[in-house]
Amino acid sequence: MKAAMLTSTVHRRQRVADPSFPPAGWSAMPDDGPAPAPASTRRKVLVIDDEPDLADLTGALLCSHGLDARVAYSGLEALAVLEADPEIDAIFSDVMMPGMNGLQLAEVVGRLYPNVRIVLATGFTAPSLMETRGQPHPCIAKPYRIETVIALLASRTGRLADS
Repeated sequence: MKAAMLTSTVHRRQRVADPSFPPAGWSAMPDDGPAPAPASTRRKVLVIDDEPDLADLTGALLCSHGLDARVAYSGLEALAVLEADPEIDAIFSDVMMPGMNGLQLAEVVGRLYPNVRIVLATGFTAPSLMETRGQPHPCIAKPYRIETVIALLASRTGRLADS
């Protein structure tokens, strides 16, 4: 059992640097028709969440919808990935994380990489409360629909048309 857990952890960590994840043709979604059309320009998205299963699933879902996704499990790891890969043009980050939280990460990314699109997600703070506090990045509540994430990543204004 311990060896299986170690293998799983190593495999997850390798996904950050492995551009072949998920394998071609793999999808975590049931096959009930064509996937929604991705943004007109293929985005390279970095997903950041301290819950590895959620980060991995979100990354896989974004890939299955035509985006190029990478995964990191902390704010500091995300900054290292951003530094190593200048093609990343968007991040989708959890707000509540130990160490560097998503708001702190968004502030640093905004300063160091001003052209990177930032979308935040939270299960603890109402997104509307964050908007009233001057949060400049769109924020959605967990649980979220992957289509909502994709729409926010594609949006230039950070607002959904129907919100």
